[in-house]
Amino acid sequence: MTDNWIRNVIAEAVGTFAVVFVTVMTLGVVGQATPAILAYGFVVMGMVAALGHVSGGHFNPAITLGMFLAKKIDPFGAAVYWVAQFGGGALGALAVMLTTNRESVAAGTPMINESLVNVGGAIALEALVTMLLVLVVFGTAVDERSPLSVYPFAIGGTVIAGSAALLAVTGGALNPARGFGPAVVSGEWDGIAAWLAGPLIGAVLAWALYWFVIADRPSSRHTRYPEPVPPPGPSLLP
Repeated sequence: MTDNWIRNVIAEAVGTFAVVFVTVMTLGVVGQATPAILAYGFVVMGMVAALGHVSGGHFNPAITLGMFLAKKIDPFGAAVYWVAQFGGGALGALAVMLTTNRESVAAGTPMINESLVNVGGAIALEALVTMLLVLVVFGTAVDERSPLSVYPFAIGGTVIAGSAALLAVTGGALNPARGFGPAVVSGEWDGIAAWLAGPLIGAVLAWALYWFVIADRPSSRHTRYPEPVPPPGPSLLP
C-alpha cells in the first residue's frame, strides 16, 4: 500500500508540475490570451489521460477536496495529495523562473483585475467556474455510467472554457495550486483570495449539488470508486 501511495503522490506532483509549468510559461513568456487558455486546457487533458489511471488525475486541491467530501479519498490521502499538488505547482513555476526570469513568473501569476471586479466578486467567479469543473469531474470521471473515454476531454474542455471566461478578470486559476506555484516563486500574492478561497468554495458547492441533488441515489451504485478507498487517490479507471 505504501508503494501505491508513493506512486500516486509522484503522479499528482508530476501532473501539477506540468499544468503550472505549461500555463505559466505560455502566459508569462508568450503573453497572449488564446494560447494560454488552450495550453491550460490541453495540458490538463493530457495529464488526466496519462496519469488518471494512476492517481485519479486530480492535479488540483479543489478536486481533491471534492473527492474527500464525497469519501472517495481518506484524510491522509487528501493531505498528501495537497502537499504533492502545491509542491508540484511550486516546482513548475520555479522551472519557468530558472529557464526565463522572475518577471515571466509574475506575469503568469493569477491576479484580480480590480478595474472589473472587487475581491468578493473575484472569489464568487472562481467559485462558480470551479464548481462547474468539479461537477464535470463527478459526472464523468466518478460516475461509471459516463463513457470512460470522455472524461479527459470533458475536464480539459471545461478548463478551457473556464479559463477563457475568467482570464481577464481573475486570472482564471480554477485551481489553488495554479495560483500558489507562481505566487510563491514570484512573490505576487495579491490574487490569493480568488485563487485559493474561490476554487475551494466551488468544490464544496459542486459536491453538495452533485451528491445531494443530481446523482441517482444511492450514488455508490454508480461510481468507479470503491467505498472507502484505499490507497488514497484511487484510479479513475476500474
